[in-house]
Amino acid sequence: MSPALPIRPFREKIIEDLRRAGSLILTAPTGSGKSTQTPQFLLGRFPGKILVLEPRRLSARSLAGRVASETKSVLGTKIGYQVRFDSRCGADTAVVFQTYGVFIAQMLKDPGLKGVGAVLLDEFHERSLECDLALAWLKAARKTRRPDLRIAVMSATLEAEALGRYLPEAARVDVPGRLFPVEIRHHPLDSRSGPAEGALAALRGLAREGLDGSVLIFMPGLREIRRALTVLTPYCREQELELHALHGSMDLSEQQSVLEESPRRRVIVATNVAETGLTIPQVTMVIDSGLHRVAAYDAARGINTLYLSRISRSNAAQRAGRAGRTAPGRCVRLWSLAEEAGMAPDLAPEITRLELSALRLQAAFLPEAVDWVTPPKADAWSGAGKALASLGAIDAADRVTAKGRALLRYPAPPRVAAVLEAARALGPEAYERACAMAAVFETASDLRPGQEADLTALAADLLAGAREEVSWKASEVFRQFKRLARDPDGAIPAASADALPLAWLDAFADRLAAREGEGFFYRLGDGRGALLPAAKEPPPLLIALDIRERAGGGQARQVGINLFLPFTPAMIERAFPGECAWAPWAGFDEHKSRVIKEDRLLFRGLVIARREVAPRKDDRQISADLWAEKFASGELRHPGLDERAGQLLVRIALARRLYPDMGYPEMTADDWRLIYGAACAGKNSLKDVERVGLLPHIEGYLGRGLADFLNRALPASRKLPSGRTGRFTYHETHPPELSARLGDFVKMTGTLALCEGRLPVTFDILAPNHRTVQKTKDLASFWANTYPTVKKELQRRYPRHPWP
Repeated sequence: MSPALPIRPFREKIIEDLRRAGSLILTAPTGSGKSTQTPQFLLGRFPGKILVLEPRRLSARSLAGRVASETKSVLGTKIGYQVRFDSRCGADTAVVFQTYGVFIAQMLKDPGLKGVGAVLLDEFHERSLECDLALAWLKAARKTRRPDLRIAVMSATLEAEALGRYLPEAARVDVPGRLFPVEIRHHPLDSRSGPAEGALAALRGLAREGLDGSVLIFMPGLREIRRALTVLTPYCREQELELHALHGSMDLSEQQSVLEESPRRRVIVATNVAETGLTIPQVTMVIDSGLHRVAAYDAARGINTLYLSRISRSNAAQRAGRAGRTAPGRCVRLWSLAEEAGMAPDLAPEITRLELSALRLQAAFLPEAVDWVTPPKADAWSGAGKALASLGAIDAADRVTAKGRALLRYPAPPRVAAVLEAARALGPEAYERACAMAAVFETASDLRPGQEADLTALAADLLAGAREEVSWKASEVFRQFKRLARDPDGAIPAASADALPLAWLDAFADRLAAREGEGFFYRLGDGRGALLPAAKEPPPLLIALDIRERAGGGQARQVGINLFLPFTPAMIERAFPGECAWAPWAGFDEHKSRVIKEDRLLFRGLVIARREVAPRKDDRQISADLWAEKFASGELRHPGLDERAGQLLVRIALARRLYPDMGYPEMTADDWRLIYGAACAGKNSLKDVERVGLLPHIEGYLGRGLADFLNRALPASRKLPSGRTGRFTYHETHPPELSARLGDFVKMTGTLALCEGRLPVTFDILAPNHRTVQKTKDLASFWANTYPTVKKELQRRYPRHPWP
């Protein structure tokens, strides 16, 4: 033990409080020694093993090694660890550092935690699903079957008050910090710089003042780390600085090498894997991008999202603290003080933002009712229940079925576990392929942008040992799944080639999608659409195994298919003949502006195939109805709605107002559907529709009697004394106008009114160029008073023209 660590004076209090209360809330800042010293305090004080739960494999391994060194023991004897793919502990190991995921698996196998005396939940502020489930179950266990079990919730940044209300009996210990002072600087990015360029500028600034240790740079993800390595490499070579990456996709040996001391100054570009739980030697400077990628699940749309977001203020404090663990440090934040004021205090717990089917199945299996620190959202919890019920994993009373218990054997989401359990009955070869497919699915986030997304092809690469195509993690997951193989019940029947893909379809029935058109767009059965970004030959059908929101917001949002399993209509027809049926269909192609008629093969509401059809008797009416709806709803404008048609509509409206008893139509959408239907019957394309005039169909809709009366009461034109015809222009709000050239009105005097004198007419008198020179309602007054002046002007402009 190190007597200099800030937690050391609290040793006896921690032991006594935990003995007295049985549970403890321990807050201790970065560098205080809580993760390494607390388990040593408790060694030999309580019967049974001490389990220390960590959020990451690297933390568990690193801390176990540190504690083993401090206790002068060989790692794996008194002090050990258990993480996925790796374990160094035995029956006599007193302190075991575990990931939360490994603890949940142990808890499901042995809810009584036989032989365990204390469980320390470290870095609880991260609030993963496993964190919340572990604490909820431990709380229940202490009240029922294991009142002797000691639990301690530990973190550098805990909402201690809220946690105290959840664990009212818990003792509370707050350890003051011993961090060296860290100078915080804010260097916000300009509009031309990304995080990598900002990090280089910050590194140059620190170097000008002198690099007194190593530099830790926080980036949001692997893509940004790769960009940063590219940008930083020339400068690091010039300054003789070692440049390293640190992220969760690296294997454990690569990660461990970064944690070892080096005689040279180093620059380490890391994700939030380096935020807590690790001691990286010689780090005295931090450059923080202030960004991270946050996983979330949209229950309403059934998609995963991985969005770039500002970190919380507690995250920022943790990151800055890495610079002050061993000496005074400096932290450069690539954001402004104003931006900092708007940052959330903490990251929302995963139970409020992730898909919950695995959590719900695990909670249902445990013997005690679960009381959550933060309750899940109702829609997400309900959706998880529906998903589990569709798999047959829980019954109507929310009890775990025999199948559900079988699924819990697999360290995989319930849907994938269902595939593995089904494949077990298909023979060793099919099970091995299922394990490879499941391993690729589990590690889909490691796929590179633009990489092949076909699960079948990637699984074949994994089985063939093509390591450049799949991650090391996929290989480890594959081996783990294979170790879980057990003999099936009864004899194994001969499995068809379709059997394994159909097992995936059974588990992901709601993810079957059909290709639309000739591109990469797919439509799911519930109407959602998604793009397939990478495929050599896009299949006609696929299971969209990983649907993820990629980028943007609002209309710029993109939903992409990260991983898929190809299907064909024939596979569906063979497997589900009773659920497939051909049906005639007619619709409108928005892109080509034409009516499409075809037969469609439907499976559970999804169109999985199409074929052209010969002309049918009802084609004319189908076309009429489709065009009528498009035009009447206003989605399209009929090309025949020209000025003449517009004037006819105004005349009809006037007649309806002036002669209300005659039955002129209101020209509602229903009226228009009938007119458009008559005009567009049998027409398939917009060009066909354009060839048909709309005017005779409107007149035809009125009927002979109403049309004739309209032409008499509100005529479109009038014969003038000159022998030429004047044209009427009607308006709904002011009198109609009769337009003609001045010479055509000679010999006309007085006024004119239509509709038995109820609608006075305005004379629109035109010059030879057909432009208005005067408007009047009384031609007698015009000839006597205005014409002489008008005549002079017209003679000047048109001297060769005879003027009466």
